[in-house]
Amino acid sequence: MPARVHLPPGCTGLDFRDGTRYTASRPGGTVVVRDPHAAAINAGPRRENGLLSARGAISVATKRGRWCSGCRRLWNAWSTTCPRCSADTAEA
Repeated sequence: MPARVHLPPGCTGLDFRDGTRYTASRPGGTVVVRDPHAAAINAGPRRENGLLSARGAISVATKRGRWCSGCRRLWNAWSTTCPRCSADTAEA
């Protein structure tokens, strides 16, 4: 199963010794890498400091959210204040 890799800020992709290149759509974006390359990333020295990892991410969300009228964005149900602008949120 391919792994999604979040690139460090400013990084536009990954090049491997076998000639394979993975290019992100924007600097600091994400790329999807094949299993052998994911294993190489996870075995590399940069995994220890958290700079680069090919481990799967866990996403937690709720069915209902809270709305920030200032940012015009829906946040998770437990966000009583907006993480972006610190304004109070309202039930959506």
